[in-house]
Amino acid sequence: MQLVDLSRQSLALQRFIQDQTLCPATFNADICAQDEMYLFALANHGIPERACIRYYFNGRRILDTVHQVLNWNFEDLNRISSFLDFASGYGRFTRFLVQDLPPQKIWISDIYAQAVEFQKEQFGVQGIVSTTYPQDYPIQQSFDCILACSFFSHLPEATFFSWLQKLYSLLSPQGILMFSVHDRLLLPSHLAISPTDILFIPNSESRSLDVNQYGTAYVGETFVANCLNTISKGEAIYSRIPQGICRYQDLYLVTRHPQKPLSSLKFSHNPQGKIEQCELTSEGNLLLKGWVSEINPHSQLEEILVFVNGTLIQNCLLSIHPSETESQWSWSCQVPLGKNSQQSIILIKAINSQGLEWVFETTTVENLIQIYSNLF
Repeated sequence: MQLVDLSRQSLALQRFIQDQTLCPATFNADICAQDEMYLFALANHGIPERACIRYYFNGRRILDTVHQVLNWNFEDLNRISSFLDFASGYGRFTRFLVQDLPPQKIWISDIYAQAVEFQKEQFGVQGIVSTTYPQDYPIQQSFDCILACSFFSHLPEATFFSWLQKLYSLLSPQGILMFSVHDRLLLPSHLAISPTDILFIPNSESRSLDVNQYGTAYVGETFVANCLNTISKGEAIYSRIPQGICRYQDLYLVTRHPQKPLSSLKFSHNPQGKIEQCELTSEGNLLLKGWVSEINPHSQLEEILVFVNGTLIQNCLLSIHPSETESQWSWSCQVPLGKNSQQSIILIKAINSQGLEWVFETTTVENLIQIYSNLF
């Protein structure tokens, strides 16, 4: 099985891992070369190093979401005896989860047998090869937590219902199911949703799965609520977090016997932003301009930090000012490079008052200038 691991020779990847993982020394950076999530990032970013960082950062953002739910529901992660990451792919999220939960408590499952084997070998977790139809799914045990991230966002109506029924049946009495969907608000304007509040399109980024079984689905809350009510005979309690996964897909939380009201979860999103300009000034400073969005009603942006070779050089907070919307802010700062060379590693990130982060870039100063200097 061919692996992608640039972290051994990429100082930028090493700096990102140092900054964004719980235990950098034990973080497994290996990516399977067949991982469709990595290949999707590579197609978007073009450069393997940047693709790896985006891949890891999306896994980290999913962890930030799952962390909030688990800490709220269980209070102590030691109370979790079993976690199922369903449709887990090649471990974009698992590599972060194993730093929080012992691998013997984690089960992963995917339709690709190679992906299951990869995760078992790399992360020491238990693996279950999934099936096209839920009635053939080869497991009967229950789980305290089940995550199905970006799975139901690809299913037609019949299999959406039957897989939801299957996963719900695998919940322990106090367990919680987390799954994400494309909400109907993401539907392209030229398309119309059905009266049942779902639209399935036989098209997806998967390179090998049957698009009639695994395409792109958009759903409204009415459809999800009706499914949950039917499969549980009115027993299931659910809550919806708009854009709860990476500020894109909606996240649903489902439980039989909530230990506390689902409304008591004060969920926070990561900030999100973009660098729009980067250039060297005549004084030898690095001029950075960009925007950042903070949509949480109960938190605010705390700071934008610039690190060079791991040393904090600049806090850009004072240069932030409101932009065209209440949730989006523009920022700019000049970073004195001093004796640092253009091969120095620069990491730029925003942090909100909940401690959640957005990493704009981690790369060399030279690459940063090349990427952004011609955008204006």
